[in-house]
Amino acid sequence: MKKLRFTFLVIFLSMTVFNSFATINEGLKFGKIPDELVTMKVYEADPDAEAVVLSDIGDTKIAFSAGAGFQITYRLHKVIKILTKGGVSYGDFQIPYYSIPGRTDLVGGIKGFVYNESNGSIVKEKIGKEHVFEEEVSKTYRIKKISAPNIKEGSVVELSYEITSDLFSYLREWEFQNEIPTRWSEYSLEYPEYFSFSQSAQGFEQYAINEQSEGTGSANWSETERSGGRVAQSTTTNNSVNFSTKKYHWAIQNAPALRPEPYIDNPQSYSTKIEFQLQYLQFPNSQRQTFSGSWNTMSEELLKDPEFGKYLERNKFVQEIVPQLISAEQSEQEKLIAISDHLTKMVKWNGSYSIYPTQSLEKVYNGGKGNLADMNFLLIAFLREAGFDCHPVVGSTRGSGFVNPGNPVMYKLNYLSALVKTADKEFLMDISDPSLPFGFLPINGMNFRGWAVIPNNASRWVDIFNTIPTTETAMITAKMEDDHMLSSIQKTTKGYQSSLIKNKINSTGEDKYKQEMTDEFTGGELISIQFENLDSKEKGIVEKYEIKTNEGVVLSGENIYLNLFENSYLSENPFKLDSRVFPIDFIYPQKRQVILNLDIPEGYAVEEMPQSIMTQFNEKAIVYSFRIAPPSNGRITIMLSYQVNETLFKAEEYQNLKEFFDLIANKQKEAIVLKKI
Repeated sequence: MKKLRFTFLVIFLSMTVFNSFATINEGLKFGKIPDELVTMKVYEADPDAEAVVLSDIGDTKIAFSAGAGFQITYRLHKVIKILTKGGVSYGDFQIPYYSIPGRTDLVGGIKGFVYNESNGSIVKEKIGKEHVFEEEVSKTYRIKKISAPNIKEGSVVELSYEITSDLFSYLREWEFQNEIPTRWSEYSLEYPEYFSFSQSAQGFEQYAINEQSEGTGSANWSETERSGGRVAQSTTTNNSVNFSTKKYHWAIQNAPALRPEPYIDNPQSYSTKIEFQLQYLQFPNSQRQTFSGSWNTMSEELLKDPEFGKYLERNKFVQEIVPQLISAEQSEQEKLIAISDHLTKMVKWNGSYSIYPTQSLEKVYNGGKGNLADMNFLLIAFLREAGFDCHPVVGSTRGSGFVNPGNPVMYKLNYLSALVKTADKEFLMDISDPSLPFGFLPINGMNFRGWAVIPNNASRWVDIFNTIPTTETAMITAKMEDDHMLSSIQKTTKGYQSSLIKNKINSTGEDKYKQEMTDEFTGGELISIQFENLDSKEKGIVEKYEIKTNEGVVLSGENIYLNLFENSYLSENPFKLDSRVFPIDFIYPQKRQVILNLDIPEGYAVEEMPQSIMTQFNEKAIVYSFRIAPPSNGRITIMLSYQVNETLFKAEEYQNLKEFFDLIANKQKEAIVLKKI
């Protein structure tokens, strides 16, 4: 499994397809939108689309300015067609930018139009300054929000703007795909020979244009010298330097929408895009300035960084607290659980992701709240004080895309966990979610791989995924009463599902949660609900239900047809599409079991029963069994088992996987037939 995950990630993140289309559909010019695009009702390539990106063109150039030196200029032009009322929100734009003291992005030249059809003619409305708003996300990060006027179903919205920046270490990436389909996306990049950028391409779409060439540029500036004496004199010298440039040009035509599909929680992670990282600067007659290198170099930089490395130093307040939490008689796992339980009671996560703490660890502990790095650096400090070998692991959340092993990009890192070594195992720990049992990482943190930051060149990659299965076991006793079924259910859930239930109950309250379940129950009556072990992380939640329902019960003459699992889990195949581009990711291993005891109503006998089966997919990567025992003492016993052992499958396996789940769904719809005697 580990090999599969690594192989997939390397192939996906290094994928660049050089095929070209026979025809190239160029992007649109600003202010010149063809009438047929304004009057277009449906995008033929995707009739269900709520909106479509008609044209998305970016041009980035690093050039010399006499007053400011070398600067990056981004020029962008985007055109979006709104096709439905549900697509209106796609007409709003956001321009994120950095505002760092001494170095910043300058956003300007914002202009645009909204095009609408009215009484057979095209009305063109200007986007003005009054439609631009500013939002400060953090001290260094801001967003300009553009709320275009009079956007409605049928509108075409276009926006053009320019960003000037000297933040060479943050050369912006270019994404060719969006949540909605993209008719044409084009990007150009040109920079002088003094700069060296690494490139990282990912995605599945073919390039209509993929070109590389060389160009030329020049730097022109003036220097003025002043001489002393009774009459001050000055001499101005004009200077000029010519240099070569590297030029790149990419385009993709008809990129499909990145829509959610079953078992892929963030399609945007698989978008076709290109990322850049500044490697070094080397001007004539100057030493090379290195900005990025290997992941080991990045580790050294982090450990030297006072905003990161100093939080690994020993803390006096931690020395005083840890001995009160653990004892020599405890096992290593008991110590780990004791420390993590204590910290989750003392400190709550504020919902912010980062690899950098925001305050001293003592303030985090006493204040009771912190970001992800605050909490997990605190955990590392406590575990080290308890004698564990423990190091930070940096990575990216599932919602932020993958970390590329071949391209160390610091600004992409926003997730931090703790790697803990015991006598015979390694654990990854994260205390941001207090509802999770020991050994379970939050789902958003399980994003293939992370980089363990360890001194003395010992840093290395670690797999970030959970190997402990989430389990659910249900014991059901059912009996017929008139034309409906009465069922007593006891379900024990451990792992991610129990965490989900606990978090819902904690946010709404137990009584309200029960009421919501009662209101949402269809096809019968939810008579009673009880929960046990809500206060325990390590014990599974026990749910007890009494249900009265006529779903799956059909009376026909002298026969009763019972479809007991007709509306249960796996009774519908989650894979509906004919084909799939994305991999299938179940995220975590799981095991579900159902044992159902059905009392045969008096005066009836079994006429027909489903056959028992046991089937598997891909060498027991997924296993399903349906076992039904012959009637005994007036009772039928059915045992269902479904187990996901491997969690990631390639897109090429989709058809076989779809057929496997078809088999399961059909099996669960088979009926037991009872006949009156």
